[in-house]
Amino acid sequence: MTNSIFKKLATVTAVTTLIFSVAENIPAQAAILTYNFSGSNAQNPFTGTFSFDSDAALDQEVTLAEGLIISANYSGKSYTQADDSLAKVLTNLLGGIDQQGLGLQFETNAFTVNAENFIVLSDATGTSDQTVAYTVVSVPEPNSILALASVFGLFLLPFKKMRLSNSLRTKL
Repeated sequence: MTNSIFKKLATVTAVTTLIFSVAENIPAQAAILTYNFSGSNAQNPFTGTFSFDSDAALDQEVTLAEGLIISANYSGKSYTQADDSLAKVLTNLLGGIDQQGLGLQFETNAFTVNAENFIVLSDATGTSDQTVAYTVVSVPEPNSILALASVFGLFLLPFKKMRLSNSLRTKL
């Protein structure tokens, strides 16, 4: 019985190794990067999200033509990429917004987002201006999900076979 368990464990280990070695040779496919952004003014906050294909960030500028999607809320009103035909996101080579000057460039008739700055156009004093904070929402790579699901399925296979053989023995 112990020998049988070791054989099954060896088989699962070999197949798992094979899956990960094949998955490493498959070129990584682009992932959709999604960012949440928000302002720091509690009286009249703004929030939103934007997303784009990570391949579009290779030139460090993602435009609407490259699939940039924007959704924002400010002062009870919703705004989208349709409100600014020139909207874009400035990123590093990997699609990150990890340094000053990088981020959303989005201008509406009510406000402007310029990287880390949120400017209310109707406020000449600047007291309504806010600082923009960005948070990336992680998206797992499709190959990783497939590999994990395969490993989990292979792990359960020996147990299913043992249950089936036990049920056949009790019927005989």
